[in-house]
This record gives sequence, structure tokens and C-alpha cells, in this order.
Amino acid sequence: MPSPPTSITTRLAARLRTLARDDRRYTSETVIWIALLSALALSVGALIGPEIVDAAHNIRFK
Repeated sequence: MPSPPTSITTRLAARLRTLARDDRRYTSETVIWIALLSALALSVGALIGPEIVDAAHNIRFK
């Protein structure tokens, strides 16, 4: 199997180096924090949600 042309290999290597230095993506720490805060919000919603729904059902308008 012939090797790819040098220009394509060079471009690919340069692109991979550029992507490796790219800091615009989320880090693992950011993803973990988002997951923890989402779990906390869902837990609070599950605990308080039924009380809010019951209170909403008990509202009487005159």
C-alpha cells in the first residue's frame, strides 16, 4: 500500500497539533460540575415538586 502524499500528512499533523492546543472545549472538571449540579437540581425538584403541585391544586378562585 503506498504511503499518502507528504502534503496531506503534513496538513493532517498540523491540524492535529492545532486541535490539541484548543482550549475552547469543556474540560472533564466542567462536565463533572455540570452533572453534579444537574443531579442536585433534579433531587430538589423531586423532593419539593409534589408539594408545589398539591398547593397548586388547592388554589380556589372566587
